[in-house]
Amino acid sequence: MKLTAIDPPTRSFSRWLTDEEIGRVIAHKRSWRQAPDGSVFAGKIRKTRMAASLEHLGAAAVANGWASRPRTEPSDSSGPTHMMWGIIDARTDAEIAAELGGEI
Repeated sequence: MKLTAIDPPTRSFSRWLTDEEIGRVIAHKRSWRQAPDGSVFAGKIRKTRMAASLEHLGAAAVANGWASRPRTEPSDSSGPTHMMWGIIDARTDAEIAAELGGEI
């Protein structure tokens, strides 16, 4: 299985990020890779499936409180997405996989 590197989103955090973009930010920061079917994997030798897609990863991050944004989007799309890097960085890939296991 060939995995490709995940690039960060081109948009700034000063604007709302979609679930897919939140997943892209997390996956890029943790050096996870994407399979041809869109699923996200951690590890280069022993590959661990983290999420079914970047969108699922982002939605799980918001649901678990690793990322937050205002409840309703303002009409001008302003309002930053806030990433809880301390929560994300403090966990190993195995811990994150265990937490995401029920949501994939």
